[in-house]
Amino acid sequence: IFTWSEMPMEFVERSFSGLSNLLIQWIPDGWLQDLLTQGIISGLSGVFVFVPQIAILFFLISLLEESGYMARVVYMMDHFMRRFGLNGRSVVSLISGGACSIPAIMSTRTINNWKERLITIMVTPLISCSARIPVFTILIAVSVPPTKLGGWLNLQAVVFMALYFLGAFTALFVAWLFHKILKTDEQSFLLMELPRYQMPHWRNVFLNVIEKIKTFSIEAGRVILLVSIT
Repeated sequence: IFTWSEMPMEFVERSFSGLSNLLIQWIPDGWLQDLLTQGIISGLSGVFVFVPQIAILFFLISLLEESGYMARVVYMMDHFMRRFGLNGRSVVSLISGGACSIPAIMSTRTINNWKERLITIMVTPLISCSARIPVFTILIAVSVPPTKLGGWLNLQAVVFMALYFLGAFTALFVAWLFHKILKTDEQSFLLMELPRYQMPHWRNVFLNVIEKIKTFSIEAGRVILLVSIT
């Protein structure tokens, strides 16, 4: 996801940056220029820069779903996730949180039990998303020396990986705490059909990707844009 999305993300950033520079040249200094360049253009850039990662993530997830594999992952992980008050379907949300927490939280609507759905929503932001990569990189570059462990393993890379594992372990620990705190009489169960393995239906895959991008752009985009303008 991070490797394939690097070039389109840079293209989006350069495009909005170029548009902002053009507006600065065309529009005189004042509130209108600030509104367009620092508010609207900056807000739109903050939304669409993550579209490539979301598109790639849900493209890969859709391939797993259409082939019949994701349903088996949900089934296999259900017993393990219940120890932490989660559901097998929570796995999909937690994986999606690696790209962006907003569409990941939206995907929790498929979890029927309100307690498991609420816990999944609460812990999904603890998964390290792509927006934290620059922060991790700067912190590691400042505080961790570029030494080798055993003569071949980069210490900075190990710390970077450890931060991702820390987010996952913290999410499970917090989920376990919420599982002990929240009480409900609602029975939890996993009812689903295991489809046969098959070749993905490409039309369904691309429609699902477009739907996820549209949902992110509208639901999250309007909030990010409003915050950027204000």
